[in-house]
Amino acid sequence: MRKVIETKVRIEGKGDSKEKALNFALGNIQKKIMKDYKGNMIIRIEPVNVDVVEAMETSYIERFLFIFAPRERSKYRVVLEVDVKLFLLDVEEINFTKIEQGNSLKSNIFG
Repeated sequence: MRKVIETKVRIEGKGDSKEKALNFALGNIQKKIMKDYKGNMIIRIEPVNVDVVEAMETSYIERFLFIFAPRERSKYRVVLEVDVKLFLLDVEEINFTKIEQGNSLKSNIFG
């Protein structure tokens, strides 16, 4: 019923700062895993190791009204490969007991 799986997840994040790019990427771990393991209930996601595959900084000059107040801006993009340990609960293996109830108005109102 309970499974422990170790897997690798490749995630990407973009942001105005290095921290925002990393936070956005790490925040996508759960979304990525939820797509891959649909029939299971995820109990815990534990990152074991993080490897940086690609880290890029793009700089450009920003100007107000194309002439005034030039300033340098940067955008960051990071691609990470994360080793993850998953603790899953297989919902299909749980045996539910089925109880039939009548559909009378009295039982619906009074329980």
